[in-house]
Amino acid sequence: MARVFVAMSGGVDSSVAAARLVEAGHDVVGVTMQLLPSGDAEGGCCSTTAVRDAHRTCDALGIPHYTLNVRDAFRREVVDDFCDEYANGRTPNPCIRCNDRIKFAELWRRARLQGAEFLATGHYARVARDGEGAPWLARGLDSAKDQSYFLYRMTPEQLERTLFPVGELTKSEVRGIARALALPAAAVRESQEVCFVPGDCDAASFVKAQRPRAATPGPILDSSGRALGTHAGIAGYTVGQRRGLRIGAGTPLYVLGVDAGRNAVVAGPAESLDVREAVCRDAVWRGPADAPVDAQVRYRQQAVRALARFTGEQLLLRFRAPLRGVAPGQAAVCYKEGVVLGGGVVEEAR
Repeated sequence: MARVFVAMSGGVDSSVAAARLVEAGHDVVGVTMQLLPSGDAEGGCCSTTAVRDAHRTCDALGIPHYTLNVRDAFRREVVDDFCDEYANGRTPNPCIRCNDRIKFAELWRRARLQGAEFLATGHYARVARDGEGAPWLARGLDSAKDQSYFLYRMTPEQLERTLFPVGELTKSEVRGIARALALPAAAVRESQEVCFVPGDCDAASFVKAQRPRAATPGPILDSSGRALGTHAGIAGYTVGQRRGLRIGAGTPLYVLGVDAGRNAVVAGPAESLDVREAVCRDAVWRGPADAPVDAQVRYRQQAVRALARFTGEQLLLRFRAPLRGVAPGQAAVCYKEGVVLGGGVVEEAR
């Protein structure tokens, strides 16, 4: 049996992941990352409450529990990037960044120093093997909870040393196991918000407080540059948004783009949100240079058919049918039969 460190968030998924590994006979250690400054609001997957909940679960399972202070790295790699991206008119995904830069990098590095052979998480994802035995990231069995989208940047080397103990289960099955074992997290509600944004604040207000220039009012323009109104700071707008424009018009208007250089929001009718291509930067890719794929541009979005071309520097996606509301900064993740081929960050949609 192996020595496995389990990333414990205090929630039901990572609690059941740890419990399944204990049942399998592994040498299990729970570890929780301290991400937020001490004294931050309670609640969320990286709060002081989460640390206490994870510790209670580990006590119930009879396994050690460690906490690791990664606040500086989290602030630098995730929070600052989130604020900078929004202030530059983009729509980032901090969970993807956290997994890539913190959980499967900094946390794994420290776990190895403590003798860990594997790192396990409560993600709804799986590791599949090809004919040669190489590991590939695959969707979780529960299609409604699949989290492979957030993990698309994982390397084969990381996948070799990662376990997803709940990836073969449905959410209802995980809840049932937690109740049967009387785990403290059995009734813990899921966190749906950005973990580092306080509960009494929204993401736009948080960014405006951190990057005051993103709170500067500016013009709302149509596609020809004609002024339609005034916005309250570009941090509050993202492509596809309708609410908050406060423009009196006969036709409903949506955010078509955010131009940080001009401090402007561009608005127009819904059909102007349709795009046929997306150019992605910072791409990771394991598939053929040209391949038909199922492309997913938002976590809750249904994957759509596309043709992917990877040039070594960027990933170009051509959608089979127009796709609505693709925003720069979002991650585009490509699948083939439920297996992740790669993805990248949308630079331009057209």
